[in-house]
Amino acid sequence: MKIARFRSGSRTAHGVVFDDEVAEIRGSIYTSFRITDTRHPLSEVRFLPPTDPGELWGPGLNFVDHLEYAGSVFGQDAMPVPEKPQPWRKGRNALTGVNDPIIIPKDTAGEVHYEGEAVAVIGKVCRRISVERASHYILGYTCGNDVSERSWQKDDWTFWRAKGADTFAPVGPWIETEVDPQQLDLLVRINGEEVQRCNTSDMLFSFAEIVSYISQQVTLKPGDLVFSGATGVTRAITPGDVVEVDIPGVGVLSNPVIAEFEAGQGK
Repeated sequence: MKIARFRSGSRTAHGVVFDDEVAEIRGSIYTSFRITDTRHPLSEVRFLPPTDPGELWGPGLNFVDHLEYAGSVFGQDAMPVPEKPQPWRKGRNALTGVNDPIIIPKDTAGEVHYEGEAVAVIGKVCRRISVERASHYILGYTCGNDVSERSWQKDDWTFWRAKGADTFAPVGPWIETEVDPQQLDLLVRINGEEVQRCNTSDMLFSFAEIVSYISQQVTLKPGDLVFSGATGVTRAITPGDVVEVDIPGVGVLSNPVIAEFEAGQGK
């Protein structure tokens, strides 16, 4: 089932996607709901980030073939294989949706990179759960882009702006509730050219392990988002590009790239 959050006119609603239309629901996507007869063509709605999360979490380094590149960002050899997840928060202000622009800050060094990832959507209040129980607290999965400014990653002690700047967390287009999260192909395209491909089976730590680990100290709540981590070597994106994160069986997250001044900011 594909569960979407969308705007039609001045109304915001959740719905279930069927082919070329979305049917509004009544009730809560986290407890129970019914599908209504109110339907909208997909072409006539604006899809929003599928939840309004309080928290966005990354797992730290989570693919072996990203370790050497991650080391190069910090001017060192390949990062060691982590023995446990190294979770960190991504700013809530960074959240944006499908077809919304990724805004390149005017003071960037020109090293804003994509990181296409799968994203788990928390469905229940989640505190001190086991790995074996973690999947029961996940509503479904969506596409995400952990946009990252590499020079800021190297220069700052934290990732507060490198990964948390405005629009640096595109997520969408909807939540898919019926997929195997550890058997998802994940592709990234820039202007139609494939630049990244992997499978979530290669994650060092599964979604269940990451969610369980975070929950030992932090209460995750319905709608919170947990990213998979990225793979491989990435490259810079520039204004005029279109970045697509494609997870077959889930959906395609597409975002144009614009400069800050084009967005009417920072003048």
